[in-house]
Amino acid sequence: MSVRAVEEALLQLVYLVVDDQEEARGELAANLRAVGAKQILTAASGAEAVGVLKASPRPVDLILSDIRMPDGNGLQLLQALRTGQIKGMRMNATFVLATAFPEIGIIQTASSLDANGFVVKPVNPVKFEAVLLKARRSVFPPNPGQHSSIFVPAEF
Repeated sequence: MSVRAVEEALLQLVYLVVDDQEEARGELAANLRAVGAKQILTAASGAEAVGVLKASPRPVDLILSDIRMPDGNGLQLLQALRTGQIKGMRMNATFVLATAFPEIGIIQTASSLDANGFVVKPVNPVKFEAVLLKARRSVFPPNPGQHSSIFVPAEF
């Protein structure tokens, strides 16, 4: 698939932006719109995101989630997705974590859960599209047994 075809494929995706801060959700959504995204859903927590994912008439293709949130953090949401706890969603859907605090332990846990990518907030618009394209090319086979055994902290 050519780079142009991959970029055009980003336009057709359904996105979910998850962040407990309204301003950050807005900025992440604006960055998605800047790369051509048309269908963007939002949620303010991991728990709310699960409800949005279950209610979506079409499976979400790419989840862009903050890590540090009350009521279900980004790692808990990623683990729920990877272990098949979110009905109607592919366990290997693209999942990109967004954080203002990229700590090594968090990055290691996210990598163990097969996160497809990471962005540091505030997002660099020049690098953002490249992160999304790379994330979409990274496909992991579903492995719910492995992912359910990974310890994910409820709070940081």
